[in-house]
Parts: sequence; structure tokens; C-alpha cells
Amino acid sequence: MLKEKHGLAHGAAHRVSLIARSRADQPGTEPSPRLARAVEDVYAVLLERAVARGGDVEQAPKKGYVSLRRRKQFAMLRPGAKWVNVGLVLPGVASGDRLEPAAKWNALFTHRVRVATVAEIDKQLAGWWLSAAYNSAT
Repeated sequence: MLKEKHGLAHGAAHRVSLIARSRADQPGTEPSPRLARAVEDVYAVLLERAVARGGDVEQAPKKGYVSLRRRKQFAMLRPGAKWVNVGLVLPGVASGDRLEPAAKWNALFTHRVRVATVAEIDKQLAGWWLSAAYNSAT
């Protein structure tokens, strides 16, 4: 369903499935079906927007997230229980508001954005931050 309906690559769909199943095995940690669907939709839209940057985006499924790379890694998508964490490599860009510093979260990235709904994937995130990270990964 994730591959057919949302166009996720096999590895990305597999990762989302593994996370959902592991959470289902832990009593009291299952997100509501509505929340799980929202996270699934956010993940699919973010992945689609990242790949739309150019034909040279490689999706590399890792344990717990999907790495997005050109010659270098420029972003990652990590589904969580309440949102999707978007790690970005944006050297020299100041943090603020939604664009959080990522040093304590994941040292491979300079910034993190938490995205809980598709409506939060705005021009600032998909247009500027994701494009800047993509462009810096040459």
C-alpha cells in the first residue's frame, strides 16, 4: 500500500512498516490510527518533494530512517510516533523557530524540522530548506 498509494520506494516502505510493527508490539506505544495515517502521509509527501529536487537523489534506507543523498547525504526522514523528523545539512544557516539545531539529536545533520501534518510542508521547508540542503550536497 505504501508503495502503490504513496509511491514510496521499497526500502522506505519497508522501514515505515518495521517501525509501525515494532511500536505495535509495545503496549501503550501505538499511535492512534489517525495519527499513524498523518505520519504516513507526511513521510510520503516529504519523500516525494525530496526526490523531485532532481533525478540524482538516492534513497538509502537505514535502520530507523531513510537517508537522502546526491554525492553526499543532504537530508534524512525519520518517522516518529507524533511527527516525522527531517534532518537537514545546512552549513552556515542560522537556526530558529521550526529550524532547530540538530547537534543533540543527530550529529550528522546541522538542523532538524519536526513535521506532524502535510500542511506543515510549506514553501519554507520544501522550497527553501530542502532545496538548499540538496544544492549543498554536490
